[in-house]
Amino acid sequence: MRKLILLILSITAYLNINAQTSDDSCVQPAAIVDGLFFDKSMHTKSLIPGGSTMAVLKDPEGNMVMAVYLPQGYVLEESIIEKAIPTDRVKYAKRLLRDYEGRRPQTTANYTGIGVTVGEPFIEFEYLDTENNVWNNEKLKDKVYVINLWQTECGPCRREMPTLSKWKEQFPDVVFLSASRHNTEEILPIVNQHNFTWTHLQEATDLVALVRQQGFPLTIVVDKKGIVRFAKVGASEENQAEAVSIIERLSGK
Repeated sequence: MRKLILLILSITAYLNINAQTSDDSCVQPAAIVDGLFFDKSMHTKSLIPGGSTMAVLKDPEGNMVMAVYLPQGYVLEESIIEKAIPTDRVKYAKRLLRDYEGRRPQTTANYTGIGVTVGEPFIEFEYLDTENNVWNNEKLKDKVYVINLWQTECGPCRREMPTLSKWKEQFPDVVFLSASRHNTEEILPIVNQHNFTWTHLQEATDLVALVRQQGFPLTIVVDKKGIVRFAKVGASEENQAEAVSIIERLSGK
């Protein structure tokens, strides 16, 4: 009998050790989006489009996990889905998914997207830059150009400015324009501080309106025929790499 008890205790200890090891190797998720788990490495703008509904969940250890319910009509890009954490690697996955479904709202907003569509002509516009030069579609005819929409309150906008300036050095034949709702006095201190060397359009309200509910920054690449070839919100490395690839192709570099 004693041997049997010792055997049971040994097996129990073995299982507990292995359970702890397995649990220790699991990932603590930061968010659940459309039933998929993501950690903190994912850029927020990629996961939470405008119109999303959010709630805060807690796992059994008290760790907070953001629950994101996408607006109707919005579909996560494949490149984002590929970065989701497999369920079997997530701590308390079943419990969190149960709570996620339990908090699902009865209704969600319709996704409206941004006000520009890849494959279609860019909108007509005309604005002054910070040196009072006029910029419009006619001036940009037969040129590849890039427009970055930003605002002073946007931290990611500021952080990507030095990177964007490198694009201008890399592609001297491409026109690089930034656009904001601000005037020259508001723009210059910020762009000088962050070494943002693009041409800056001021009080560009029609262009800024293209962001809609999706937030800043919004980067748009337009080809020589005035057709939009890239338009995405966010300052993630993935967005930047995709934009550079398209600029490279359009400019023949």
